[in-house]
Amino acid sequence: MAATILLVFSLLLLHFFLGSHAQVKGNISLGSSFDTHTNSSWLSLSGDFAFGFYPLPGGLFLLGIWFNKIPEKTVVWSANRDAPAPAGSSVNLTLAGSLVLTFPNGTVSQISNGASAANSASLQNNGNLVLRNFVSSVVWQSFDNPTDTLLLGQKVPWDHRLYSNANGTVDYSTGKFMLEVGTDGNVVLATFRWADSGYWWTDTIQPNVSLVFNESTALMYVTNLTSIIYRLTTNVPTPVDRYYHRATVEDTGNFQQYIYPKVNGSGWTSVWKAATEPCSVNGICGVYGYCTSPDNQNVTCSCLPGYSLMDPNVPSKGCYPNVPPQQCSKSPSDVTNYNIEVIDNADIVNNLFTEMTRLYNSDLEKCREAVMDDCYCMAATLTADNVCRKKRIPFMNARQSSPSTNGIQTIIKVPVVEQGKTDGLIAGKKEPRSQMILKVCLSISTMLALLFAAFAIYNPIARLSRARKFLANPAEINLKKFTYRELHEATDGFKNKIGRGSFGTVYSGILNLEDKQIKIAVKKLERVMEQGDKEFLTELRVIGQTHHKNLVKLLGFCDEQSHRLLVYELMTNGTLSGFLFSEGEKPCWDHRAQIVLAIARGLSYLHDECETQIIHCDIKPQNVLLDSQFNPKIAEFGLAKLLMKDQTRTSTNVRGTMGYMAPEWLKNVPVTAKVDVYSFGVLLLEIICCRKHIELNRVEEESEEDDLILVDWVLTCVRKGKLEAVVKHDPEVSDDFKRFERMAMVGLWCVHPDPVLRPTMKKVIQMLEGTVEVAVPPLVHAPTF
Repeated sequence: MAATILLVFSLLLLHFFLGSHAQVKGNISLGSSFDTHTNSSWLSLSGDFAFGFYPLPGGLFLLGIWFNKIPEKTVVWSANRDAPAPAGSSVNLTLAGSLVLTFPNGTVSQISNGASAANSASLQNNGNLVLRNFVSSVVWQSFDNPTDTLLLGQKVPWDHRLYSNANGTVDYSTGKFMLEVGTDGNVVLATFRWADSGYWWTDTIQPNVSLVFNESTALMYVTNLTSIIYRLTTNVPTPVDRYYHRATVEDTGNFQQYIYPKVNGSGWTSVWKAATEPCSVNGICGVYGYCTSPDNQNVTCSCLPGYSLMDPNVPSKGCYPNVPPQQCSKSPSDVTNYNIEVIDNADIVNNLFTEMTRLYNSDLEKCREAVMDDCYCMAATLTADNVCRKKRIPFMNARQSSPSTNGIQTIIKVPVVEQGKTDGLIAGKKEPRSQMILKVCLSISTMLALLFAAFAIYNPIARLSRARKFLANPAEINLKKFTYRELHEATDGFKNKIGRGSFGTVYSGILNLEDKQIKIAVKKLERVMEQGDKEFLTELRVIGQTHHKNLVKLLGFCDEQSHRLLVYELMTNGTLSGFLFSEGEKPCWDHRAQIVLAIARGLSYLHDECETQIIHCDIKPQNVLLDSQFNPKIAEFGLAKLLMKDQTRTSTNVRGTMGYMAPEWLKNVPVTAKVDVYSFGVLLLEIICCRKHIELNRVEEESEEDDLILVDWVLTCVRKGKLEAVVKHDPEVSDDFKRFERMAMVGLWCVHPDPVLRPTMKKVIQMLEGTVEVAVPPLVHAPTF
């Protein structure tokens, strides 16, 4: 079926480029436009490059630049890689001097972000789309905003990056590999979605460097302000102008330079590549994946023994354990039996999280025994110099690659499957996809948090100065200042722990305040000399000035020597997570729908009604608490990032929780309040479907293969016209299906990859209330393969 679809798409693509095509060369004047229906494009004067709508599978379009004179029509830049445009979209160089993409529903996405208005546009012969003002100065150019490809004359300055595509020429969205010119001057290839430190680098550690693709020689090199300090390529065919040239970060994680003869050319030829062994790319086969490449050209992804592919159609997604690994704290009767398998000439690459102890002067038998004797150890590698490196899960980079893994033996602990239990199938039902996968997700989330935190830059002296200045005037924010002794007594010595919040533990207590007893929750910050001190000031300034019925109220604080504590009203019915996902009868449908609307109102208040706009940054069911009447209130502002009214974007480190985090968090780009909208969209779907965003224990007989991740499942059902399947076991919702359908569509709007297309929380409320029509989200029309 997929092959048929691709064939049809290929024929449509051929018709698109060979059919009638309106083309404009030279300068483009203000007011010029074209759309997907007119099949138009803007050309460079040479005709080598075109800028226009490039057709994608599913009737969508990529607004991009491509090589125009070769049959392959290779795309080198795009403006909307993560939000393909539906048919009927248009591009306009407005009379106000902005280049914009307009969707059929009227939503406008600005392509150019120049400091001043443009007076004209043109596509240069080198493939650079340039906007100039009335004195011909460049106000914006595509060369400053690369996607995955460099062209001749283009450079990448320090602190800039290129990102691979997700899947070759089928999916142009942002993939998982990144080329970065770091702030330290080092050019690095990394698997950025896994917070990878890099698998290839130039080691050019000095300031003010750039990666340059020389226009006259077609050689790439790293240069500082005065000289070349590192050559990537040393030889390309000449004369240079007889070939087309490009350098691309590929979906396989490699960075390669290609040439294509302008006369009688028959395809792109690689003249240089960064990684000579493709399996040396970190994460290329995902978690528990096993990479092999006998010829060092093509990669094959499979699984280590004891693991199975998450998606047989896409092996690079990684694997999951066939049997949940044993819990080492359990009794001997619960211990899993294991066998040992040895893979010759294979390695599991070390990293901070897998590495355990090393045993020197070891042999294969000693290494096997060491693995079997250690409950926490699931594998080891034995090097040619007799060093046994024990490893814990999760594994990310298992590979067999010549010559780097020659002589290395990998030892894997493989569970013995009991009679009647095989490949995770128990009693005729699907075995849950192992709680281990959840642990992997949590481990990766922790990995991200730790690594990004490690690179954060703090100024403790300035921070302490700000703290002292602010804390000298607590009355300015109308909060009561408690003594540590008062709170110690109120919580009975901090004995009743009720949970953990951001950077601290939460305890319940009873406080005598103004001749009455008040139940309180006290958050005891634990790392006050690091980020916790900054969070303490944030919460005091911000939460102390917020007043909304759907926000948890801050009553006061304690600032005594090293003690930093926050005092909240106690929410007696716990978290929304516990309310929704605990065992037993589901909360009623009408109450769930009211909770969604109440959370939306609380978020709208934070975004639009506070004196200082607040981005929560970690919206999830654990951070929504329920009062005695089961009314929801948003908690945990410790991760809030503040914006003044005249600001629109903020750059910050990765925050929040995996699964609820908007894609822009992982791209190291400025974020807006739309990150909260994305998280709310995931939360909304959880509430109305009454299930977690990811469920690894789906064992129902009628469960679908693609219902592991809630957002993907809902989207798939909408695309198939079978949304009713999501609520077939919930009669209350089935009887009110129109409202459920509207709310589900709102959720899909909220989780759109492009923040520009996500609605504001104010608009979300209108859509939920039914005062604004909810159109079909663009995601529904995206390709499904």
